[in-house]
Amino acid sequence: MTAIGLIDSHTHLQDEIFDDNRKKVIARAREEGVEHIFVCGEDISSSQAAVKLAQTDPRITAMVGFHPHNASEATLGKLDQVKELAKNKEVCAIGEIGLDFYRNISPPKIQHDVFESQLSIAAEIGLPVSIHSRNAENELRPHLKKFVQKSQREIHGILHCFSGNLKLALEYYEQGFLISFAGPLTYPKNSELREMASQLPNEALLLETDSPALPPQRHRGKTNEPSYIKLIAEVMAIARNTSLIEIAKITTVNALQFLIQQPNKTEPM
Repeated sequence: MTAIGLIDSHTHLQDEIFDDNRKKVIARAREEGVEHIFVCGEDISSSQAAVKLAQTDPRITAMVGFHPHNASEATLGKLDQVKELAKNKEVCAIGEIGLDFYRNISPPKIQHDVFESQLSIAAEIGLPVSIHSRNAENELRPHLKKFVQKSQREIHGILHCFSGNLKLALEYYEQGFLISFAGPLTYPKNSELREMASQLPNEALLLETDSPALPPQRHRGKTNEPSYIKLIAEVMAIARNTSLIEIAKITTVNALQFLIQQPNKTEPM
């Protein structure tokens, strides 16, 4: 373990864009102090690939599920597959799931139904969730309120790549969700996001890259990767008037709390 000790709480490291250099990407992450990486599914094939990748490396943990963009593909049979995949010991959560009404690639009604089905799977199996929400905050609330009532976890899930306001972030945190920040935290125009991140309790914070998407400012236009999470942590440290090492400690402890009922999934790099 390096002196920094970061955890990337949301990636798509199984994406084909990494097929030619995945081992090098993981090695670079290790060099930059990344101890552990969460790899999230978006459909059946990517969920299967996430589990397979986690089975090859104890420093990687999988999530499985249907992204809202792919909700139209989520037949009952495929949702059953998600449930079966979620029973693998390498799986720590159902994700990436949620609602996205910015693009509406899948119809809203289908998104709602598939999201509710996946929340039910998580509650039944006893797993937390990783939530994607875009232009859907009001619609998201009743789903999460219902899930919290059935959840078997103290930490119910993660609000991935959060971009809402402080009031909303605190509301989610008080319900038992962690708030994860990605590359947009580093973008010059996002001063309000940095201000909001500066005011949250330490116990609410996570970091992620969302690789290969949303690279931090220094690497805009390039493929994002887990090693860049240090740049996001540095910006958060400045926003919160503290050190990089302190941010690493805070967010790593929170990520480990998220995994607390997942034995043998957090071996150090």
